[in-house]
Amino acid sequence: MSRPLAITAAVAALLALTGCAGAAAPAPSEPAASFTAAPSASAPTDPSAEPSASAAPLVMTDDWLEHASSDGSVSFRYPPTWTLEADSEPFSPGGSADPQSPERWVDSATLTAPNGQQLLAMHDFVDIGGSCGGFTFPLEVLATGLARAEPLTTDDGDPVIATVALGTDDDRWRVGVGITSSGSIERAEACHVYFVGSSSDGGVSFGTHFQLSSAGDDPLWTVDSLNDARAYMETDEYAIIIEILRSFETS
Repeated sequence: MSRPLAITAAVAALLALTGCAGAAAPAPSEPAASFTAAPSASAPTDPSAEPSASAAPLVMTDDWLEHASSDGSVSFRYPPTWTLEADSEPFSPGGSADPQSPERWVDSATLTAPNGQQLLAMHDFVDIGGSCGGFTFPLEVLATGLARAEPLTTDDGDPVIATVALGTDDDRWRVGVGITSSGSIERAEACHVYFVGSSSDGGVSFGTHFQLSSAGDDPLWTVDSLNDARAYMETDEYAIIIEILRSFETS
């Protein structure tokens, strides 16, 4: 069966991490996530030491809105001050989709912060592919946390919400946050990271990118150093992104 939405580039150009003005979070009521900050690969590691928690601020979600796909197979919550744009298109593997009785619907959604920057995108029923062509770059896992997305499954380990930094050919770092598989980020080098899990009716992508890549031009998520990336992880904006991702569920 043919697969729709075989995306080979990042879903959207997103905010500049260095110097960006994140949206202010409401008064805190609960932790954004019980995330574990990974140690830097360049720093000595004490095997007996307990990992430190991320310094992300707290986020109140009591007044958040909920969005669900047309068939109700995926849903997530988001702040009322953020802008949601959603679309649903009929799809038929044979290429003759009938809007009145489609074989299924293909859903997508984007979330834009009050400052006008599109920060997250969700695509239902996606497929992945592509190779590195022999070129790989350092991959740093900056933080991970368990996803709530039951019964979301992945082909390579448990579903996790990961914050990663991928090296570039100009010795900088490209940062991404999203739901992926634990096994896909257990490597020292890569050329791309897919923020994709799977559900009962096809793959689902949810994160800052569909494919975080070393190639191409992505100035809005490119930083000069890992310290810049970790500084962003202490902002209100990052905490809200994590909480949105944690609210993602499949049925």
